[in-house]
Amino acid sequence: MHAPTVKKLVLCLGAATLLAAGVASASRIPGERNSEQQRSSRSSSKQTENAYPNAKRNDPKTDMPGALGTKLNKAQEAASDGDTDKALNLIDEVLADKKLTPYAKAFSLYLRSNAKWEKEDGAGAIADLKEAIALDALPNSNQFPAIYTLAQFQLQEEQYADAAKTVDQYIELSGDKKPEALAVKANALYRADKFQDAIDAMKLAIAASDKPQESWNQILMASYFELNQYGEAAKLSEEQLAKNPNDKKLIQQLASIYVNDDKNDKALKLLSDAKGRGLITTADDYKLLAQLYGQAEKPAEGAALLEEGFQKGAIQPSYEMYKLLGDSYALAENEPKAIDAYGKASPLAKDGEADLLRGQLQINNQQWAPAKESLTKALSRGVKRQGAAYVLLGNAENELGNKSAAIAAMEKAQGYEETRQMAGTWLKMIKGGGAPKKK
Repeated sequence: MHAPTVKKLVLCLGAATLLAAGVASASRIPGERNSEQQRSSRSSSKQTENAYPNAKRNDPKTDMPGALGTKLNKAQEAASDGDTDKALNLIDEVLADKKLTPYAKAFSLYLRSNAKWEKEDGAGAIADLKEAIALDALPNSNQFPAIYTLAQFQLQEEQYADAAKTVDQYIELSGDKKPEALAVKANALYRADKFQDAIDAMKLAIAASDKPQESWNQILMASYFELNQYGEAAKLSEEQLAKNPNDKKLIQQLASIYVNDDKNDKALKLLSDAKGRGLITTADDYKLLAQLYGQAEKPAEGAALLEEGFQKGAIQPSYEMYKLLGDSYALAENEPKAIDAYGKASPLAKDGEADLLRGQLQINNQQWAPAKESLTKALSRGVKRQGAAYVLLGNAENELGNKSAAIAAMEKAQGYEETRQMAGTWLKMIKGGGAPKKK
């Protein structure tokens, strides 16, 4: 019997992990004003801090007819109030107006893309945003947020290669290398299966940020895993754990990394230390540590740990946990305890695998009648090794003096390649009034 295998680390990363809470907001559109108002506005604008001092693009001249600006302002207000349909109607009216200027059109499309996104029309939102950007008529304060928002929309819509390219466009034109943009790019590259590129981009994002988001570390970790760079993954996890030594998720993550890197001894020490500090409290905690005890050839410790979990109520009765308990006892050669554990697993099972294991151990302990019951149940419920189950059943029947039933079981065992020769030997012996000599 083999030790149970510890499953690989699974990182669950939703497609919207790095998507901002909302899209970039658009500035309020002024209506038509007199020359004095315009001069005042330009003077005020010069005093406003430039959010993109390194931009390679100059602000274009903007021309918004007053009536259209007023209507777009109303559309923004409607959208803010949650009346997306009203906002869309107003925007469409502006787009159909004969006085529509390039700036008015770009801004209308920009607003409409936001409204469509709220309506869960991702394709429509992306199409409008692309058209708005292509017009190149928005001021930098809108053009660059529009590009950045497009990258986020593309990421959400699983257009990963496009999202990465759009982030590059944003950085190139705006000169803004903010870590959030680099993280969006890394996320997109990871999902496009460009794992090394994702690692390089995410490292830049983390280095540029005072407070890197946890999701960034998870994407970096996942990229390391995809490339089997467990040493790098371990370094990252160890650094995080050093800052938060009682974080159970980090402990489990690091333990899983060690397991995948064939460093079960380090994983076992890590979790054993965690248990000593009272951090092993859930069924998953007990399960992982018990599996590691099995792989470290310490199944008795694993069984004792599981018994503790059941007694404390941390482990609830389930097929999986009783099966693991039975496996641990079997590996520890405590067959009576293993038989009992498999017996508890049986009523909770969907197949006959636990019954087969129980029957095999009962045969070993010459419990012929209970073995017959377990093996009959195993075959009725379905097992992978049917030939082996029939051989064991035939053995039990023979020991109980049921010669015809023993012969029938062995004949069925002959129908399976892996047990054909063994069953044939048994049949000769049973028909001859004996049984094969044990080696």
